[in-house]
Amino acid sequence: MPAGRSLAIFVAGLTGTITPAKLGEVLKCGLLRRSFGVPVRRSAPVVLAERVTDATGVVVLAVAGGAGSDRWPLLVLALAGVALIVAVVRSPLLERFAALGEAPEAARALLGTRLLVGMTADSAVSWFCECLAAYVCVRGLRLHLSLADTIVVFSLGSLAGALSFLPGGLGVAETSMTGLIRVLGDVPKAAAAAATVLIRLATLWFAVALGLVGLAVEERLARTQPVSARRSSIR
Repeated sequence: MPAGRSLAIFVAGLTGTITPAKLGEVLKCGLLRRSFGVPVRRSAPVVLAERVTDATGVVVLAVAGGAGSDRWPLLVLALAGVALIVAVVRSPLLERFAALGEAPEAARALLGTRLLVGMTADSAVSWFCECLAAYVCVRGLRLHLSLADTIVVFSLGSLAGALSFLPGGLGVAETSMTGLIRVLGDVPKAAAAAATVLIRLATLWFAVALGLVGLAVEERLARTQPVSARRSSIR
C-alpha cells in the first residue's frame, strides 16, 4: 500500500487511544480491509505488535530514566510484565485459538528478536518525544523536576493507565502521574495536578485530535479512490 495511505490510516487509528487498552485501534484493520482488501487476520497482528512494542519502548525509557535510583522495584515489575506478554505471544499458547487463523504465526514473526528490538527502539524514540512534551509542561510551571524524573513519571503513569484497561487509562494514569510528581519533585498537590492536566492535554488528547484529522483525511482519500482499484485490491 502507498506510504501516504499507510500514514493516514495509522494517524486515524490514534482515535482509539481513549479506548480500553487502545483496542479501538483495530479501526485500522477495518480501514485496511475496506480500501486495500487486507484481511483482518493479517492486519490484526500488526496492531498487536504495536501494542506490545509500545510497552517495551515505555519500559526501556522508564529503566533509562530511573537508572541509579531507588525506584528499581517498580521498574523491574514493569519489565517483568512486558516480558510475560512477549513470552505469551511467542509461545504455542495462541495455537489453541483456531479462530485466529494465521494471526498467531504472523504475530510471532513480527515479534521475532530482530524486529522486536528494532520496533522497541522506534517506540522508545517516539515515547521520548512525548516525555519531552511532558517536560516542557513541567518547566513551564516552574516545577523542580528533572528530565530523567519526568521520563519516569510519564512512563510509569502511562503503563499504569494501560494496565488498568480503562479508556485512555483515565483516572489511573492521572493519579499515578500526580503522585509521582509530588514524590519525585517535592511538589504541592495543586501544582502536581495542574502539571498532570497539561501533560495529558499535550499528549493523550492531542493524539486524539490528530486521529480525528487523520480519519477525516483517510475518509476523503477512500472516497476518491477509484472503484476498480478497490475491487482489484479485494480480489
